[in-house]
Amino acid sequence: MADRGVAIITGAASGMGEAAARLCADTGWTLLLCDLNAERLAETAGRIPARGGVEQLAGDIAAPDYGEKLVAALAGRPIAALIHCAGLSPTMADPARILEVNLAATMRLVEAVRPHMAEGACAVLFASSAAHMQGAVLDEQINQVRTPEAVASLSQYTPEPGAAYSVSKRGVKLLVEREAPAFGRRGARIASISPGVIDTPMGRSEMEKQPIMKTLVEKSPLAREARAEEVAAVAVFLCSPQASFISGTDILVDGGSMATMIGAARG
Repeated sequence: MADRGVAIITGAASGMGEAAARLCADTGWTLLLCDLNAERLAETAGRIPARGGVEQLAGDIAAPDYGEKLVAALAGRPIAALIHCAGLSPTMADPARILEVNLAATMRLVEAVRPHMAEGACAVLFASSAAHMQGAVLDEQINQVRTPEAVASLSQYTPEPGAAYSVSKRGVKLLVEREAPAFGRRGARIASISPGVIDTPMGRSEMEKQPIMKTLVEKSPLAREARAEEVAAVAVFLCSPQASFISGTDILVDGGSMATMIGAARG
């Protein structure tokens, strides 16, 4: 684990991001909490007594200049950890906006932080179990998208928000695989987490709007939603010395849902 530096947590005002911030509070790192909602971000920051201090950066992560603002907020300090929780769920926006926020903005964020990663640091990106449900059917097309500007070309495969969400999160998973060598050359790591259904404000909203999610939960081996802290704990673990040989991979944190689906498909 990088001893000094800044831990950046996006989507930190609530849900997964807030849970990750709370778990990082005792690491000694300075926390740089990021979110679109400035008022809610300030409230969250005020509730987290981090030993290394808490700083805030409000703004739209999809804005073209967001990376520059983030680097400026570092003020020359190295990045000890990045836990990137910010994103849109399927019912929150149209397909184009989902692709832009979940994938294009994530690509720009990775590009911005890579040169500033400390040795031993880790970037953890949030994918989704939906990335696994998507499967490899569009991997060739997604892997051809190597710049944020090219992400819009995937719109031909994403006529509705659910498809856009699955493709965007599959893109995050593939991005981690591509970026691992570049991070490794800095002595740093990058990985992704694919959660199932999580008991957060976003998760509860999706559950109400998409009844199929309740069925997925009920048929999973653990038959319940994840608590935000359970998923955040995996992200914090990935940023720790105990995970020092984990990079370029995705970790499912879904209560066994995908195992059940794969088993059912195999008969």
